Amino acid sequence: MKKIVLFLTLIMSVVALSGCQDTKYNDERISVVFFTANSGATLVDSYLNLQPDQLISKPSDPTRAGFIFDGWYKDFQQTTLWDFDVDRVGEISLVLFAKWIPAVFDIIYDLNDGVMPASGVFTEFLSGDSKVLPQPSRIGFSFVSWYLYDWENEGSTIPGDAGYQSLPPDYFEDLYLYAHWEAISTRVTFRANYPIADQGPANPDSKTVDYGAVIAFVILDDTDQYRFVGWNSKEDGTGTFYVNGDVFERTQRITLNGVWELIE
Repeated sequence: MKKIVLFLTLIMSVVALSGCQDTKYNDERISVVFFTANSGATLVDSYLNLQPDQLISKPSDPTRAGFIFDGWYKDFQQTTLWDFDVDRVGEISLVLFAKWIPAVFDIIYDLNDGVMPASGVFTEFLSGDSKVLPQPSRIGFSFVSWYLYDWENEGSTIPGDAGYQSLPPDYFEDLYLYAHWEAISTRVTFRANYPIADQGPANPDSKTVDYGAVIAFVILDDTDQYRFVGWNSKEDGTGTFYVNGDVFERTQRITLNGVWELIE
């Protein structure tokens, strides 16, 4: 608001000087002020002490992050273009207004094995946009956020870095976004399930296992009568065996049962 007030004050001053009744004084005070923007744009020097009916040279184009300069206009609404080859200065000072077109930037998503939702995915943005970014999914993982640097494993996200759930503010170039993930942790409970009641080893402690981790479960000692075969999702051993060295691919808690075979 302060910049707008100062700008309007400048215009009023220019008009007041131009209204002087002394023709010679008026001629020496004709100016062209170049208004670029309220903020963010480079400044362009005014042309001073011009003569009526004078052509003026086109100044160097101003720049503004995230925008493309599209010419000088005679009105604040930017409807009438000033033609530097044809238009001439009049009897009074004037202001020319820069027109800006928001630049279009691309978004490149690196999903790191994730999958985009069926809708709401956009691949372009304009300067000033504040859109919410899409939320991808991945089996066995929770989506953390989008980041400006790649994701390799659980420890590759910088501690305390929340990433971006919407477009980064004041970002004026093509945007490369990387999905970061957190493996879902699953509670695994163990039952020794020894064939003879009230005998055999105790139940091992339960543990939490990340999706995608290599299985490394405790191996129970054989007894004089039975040999420990492994851990199974069913008491009778007809379910899925969870074998050390395999990859754990489960996202819901489970109780595993020891399977035994009689020693001949």
